[in-house]
Amino acid sequence: MIKVLKRKAYELADRVSLPPLTRNVGWLTGAELVSRLGRILAAVILARQLDAAAFGIAAIALTLFELVRVFTENGIGAAVIRACDDTVERVSNTAYKMMWIVCVGLACIQICAGLIIEQLVPGKQLGLMIAALSLVFLIMPFGVVHAFRLIREQRMKRLAAVNSSQAVADHLLTAVLALAGAGAWAIVLPKLLTAPIWLIGVCYDRPWNRDRAVGAASTHEILKFSLPVLGAELLTVARDQLDKVIVSLVLGVEALGLYYFAFNAGLGVSTALNRAFSNALYPHLCAASDKLKAYRKTVLTLGLPLCLAYFAQAAAALLYVPIVFGERWASAAILVSILCLGGPARLLIDGVRMYHRSAGASSKELITTIGLASIVLIPFSAAIGWGLMPAVIASICGASLYALVLTAAMLHRAKGPLPNMQLQGASS
Repeated sequence: MIKVLKRKAYELADRVSLPPLTRNVGWLTGAELVSRLGRILAAVILARQLDAAAFGIAAIALTLFELVRVFTENGIGAAVIRACDDTVERVSNTAYKMMWIVCVGLACIQICAGLIIEQLVPGKQLGLMIAALSLVFLIMPFGVVHAFRLIREQRMKRLAAVNSSQAVADHLLTAVLALAGAGAWAIVLPKLLTAPIWLIGVCYDRPWNRDRAVGAASTHEILKFSLPVLGAELLTVARDQLDKVIVSLVLGVEALGLYYFAFNAGLGVSTALNRAFSNALYPHLCAASDKLKAYRKTVLTLGLPLCLAYFAQAAAALLYVPIVFGERWASAAILVSILCLGGPARLLIDGVRMYHRSAGASSKELITTIGLASIVLIPFSAAIGWGLMPAVIASICGASLYALVLTAAMLHRAKGPLPNMQLQGASS
């Protein structure tokens, strides 16, 4: 049924004439939403098979994995995406070597972390889960440049197909393993088992081989651009993951399980829109001649309307959470609803970040991200002593105010008639 829905969506989009950016956001959003069908199935089964403690164990393993994996979002790929046609092959050659060094190093860190955790928390297989995920980093280097080139060429239809296939397989495996009594492994193990799907997909859709004859780009120049991007991505993951660490330390594993469930089961549409918007916007801005006006047009004609979806899900969460996941999780419905209200702030701030990155001002992106991480984590930490709900409300209020001020300032800079832009080399 999922394959039929995906095919029908592709056929409908092919018959509708839309601007390239809107089409690309549509492909990526469609892929995310298709994957959410599998996530809903997995979440329903998990909610009935696992208790809050098992969710907490899985959350610790995946949180640590995400904290390590952020180093793969280090700006090297962003350098490939924004490289000009004359230098892209040289930049790709250098990126390939750099990503191998990064990924092998991250695999070693992941294994060491697993060994340490196993000594600190024996008997729960948490360390083994963490160490097993190191294999994901040894698979990635074979396909990262292929993925970078797909994004550069704005072939989001192909990328969406790969991502949705991997995600659906992940969620179906999670459901099967949960029913088989795998416990927390049901959430962790599919991340490893589905990595080859991504590798085969990107290599098939965008064949690429190193051309040693063209030489290599300057490693120094790539690092000069990519290190601030890495800093921004580190802070983004800190913003998204350290709140879970704070909840675990202050309120305990069961509260962490409730908080993780709210993210896992509730932030489907909002996360899909945010990720699709950012991933499509960056190559779009890289190809635009006037990046500031392209940013303004995108925010006004696409970004702000997308924010309405967040509010719609916030209202719907109060109804669907107890119905879909069972009455035992009914108390989480208001938490899911409030978390959805933070979606517009993330989308608008990510738009500002992608503008700075596309303009080569990665240091400004870093400053923007520092501001967001501070205004989310500081109020969250200050209010967590009063409970989970006050902490979430405080962080979302701060992020929303920050996003409104920042976006208003950017739109003021870009005021003027909107251009009729055509993307260079855009394709589906």
